[in-house]
Amino acid sequence: MRTLLALGFFLVAGAAFAGPLDPPGAGWTLKGTVVLSRHGMRAVTIAVRCGGVEKPGDCLDALGADRWPNPAVASGHLTDAGFARMRVMGDFYRRHYAQAGLFPPVECPPASRVAFISDGVERTLLSAGAVMDGMFPGCLLPNLDVRPALYKGPACGYEEAQARAASVALAGATPATLMRGEFARPLAALDTVLGPFRPEACAAHGVSAPCSLATLAAKGDGFDGLHIAAQTSEQFIMQYGASLAPDAIGWGRLPAATGAPLPAAIMEVNALHAASERIAFMPRYQAVKRGTPVLAPVLAALTELAAGRGPTFTYFSSHDTLMLALAGMLDLRWTPPGFHPYQLPPGGAFAFELWQPPTGELTLRLVYIVQSLDQLRSGAALAAQNPPAATPVEIGACGADPAGLCPWSRFAALAQAVSDPACLPPEK
Repeated sequence: MRTLLALGFFLVAGAAFAGPLDPPGAGWTLKGTVVLSRHGMRAVTIAVRCGGVEKPGDCLDALGADRWPNPAVASGHLTDAGFARMRVMGDFYRRHYAQAGLFPPVECPPASRVAFISDGVERTLLSAGAVMDGMFPGCLLPNLDVRPALYKGPACGYEEAQARAASVALAGATPATLMRGEFARPLAALDTVLGPFRPEACAAHGVSAPCSLATLAAKGDGFDGLHIAAQTSEQFIMQYGASLAPDAIGWGRLPAATGAPLPAAIMEVNALHAASERIAFMPRYQAVKRGTPVLAPVLAALTELAAGRGPTFTYFSSHDTLMLALAGMLDLRWTPPGFHPYQLPPGGAFAFELWQPPTGELTLRLVYIVQSLDQLRSGAALAAQNPPAATPVEIGACGADPAGLCPWSRFAALAQAVSDPACLPPEK
C-alpha cells in the first residue's frame, strides 16, 4: 500500500516538455486563463484569545503551553503580509500573461477582458482586491464581482459518517494509525513545540488533563487530533510569511524539535496539515458534493473563453478546502516545489490555460503556481530571476498527461460527467 507521503508523483521525471510556465510547444497560442486561487495568509479561523469563547477549549491559546502571537487582525481575516504577498502575485500574473499576449505590457487592458470574482468572505475579498491592485495599478476596471454564495450548493445528501469512511478509504488507515506510523515523527515534533494543553482544552476535546496533541491523536479514530495538528502547524507558515523573528515562530522551538533549520522544520510539521486537508476534502464522496459548486463557475468561464467570448483572464478567489474538493473530482495530482504533495499554501493557484496548437484542437493546460516559503517571507517581486514555484498538474481523469495537458473537448465533457447537478444551487 502506498502511504500518503508517497502519493506525490514526480511529475517531470522522464518527461520531455517545456517548463510549466513556458508555452507547451512551438507556435502554441494562449487564448486565455482562468485562475482558481486560495486566499492569502490569514489569521487562524478560530479565536486566538480564549476570553469570551463559549467553549474555552476552542481557542488557540488553550492548545499549548504558551500564548500564541497576536495576529493583529480578527480570526480568519487576511493579514497585512497576506495582502502584500497577494499583490506580489498580481504583479507576477500581469508580467507573465502580458508576455503571453493576454494584455498590453504597460497600458490598461479593456475592462471587458478581465474579471475578478470572489465569495463574500473577508479574506477572499481582500485577496482578490490585492491581486487586482498588483495586476493593474491605476487602471479603471469593473468592480470586483462579489457573489456571497458563489461556492455554496445544497447539502445534496451529505452525511458525515460516509465522509469519514471515504477519508479512511483514501488514506488506507485511520488518522490515529497514520499518526502512530508515518506521521509519528512530525506529530512528536509538533507536540514538543506546543507543549501540554490547558485543562479547558483537554475537557473540550473529551480527554482528562494533563493532555497534549498526542493524547488527542490516540483518541478514537484520530480525526480530532489530526485536525488540531493541521490547524496549529499551518500557523507556522503564516508566522514565517509575516516575517516574525525566528525565536517568535513556534516560540523558537521548531529547529530543536525537528533537528532541522527553521524552514525545513516548518515543512516537516506541515506534513500533518497536508495530510489532514487531503483526506478530509479529496475523497470522491465529499469532493463531488463540495466541489461541484466550485467547478461549475470555472467551467462556465472556460467555456466562454473557448467560444471566443468573455474575459481572457478570470480570477476566482477561493479557499484551499474547496480547491481540494475540485481536485478530488478531477483526480488532480501535483506536488508544489518545496511543499508536500497536494498541499495548497496561501496564495497558491490552479491556472487553467486554454492553448491553441498550430494544428489540432484547443487544449487545456493546468498549472499550479505558488510563492515559495522564502518568497512568502521576503515579499520580493517575482520575475524571471525570482519566479514563483510552479508545476504542471496531472489531470488523472483525462489520462494524467505529465505536462498537465488535456484536449479541451475532453476536459469539458469529463468536468460535466463528474459533477452532480443536485449539488448546484438553483438557478435564479
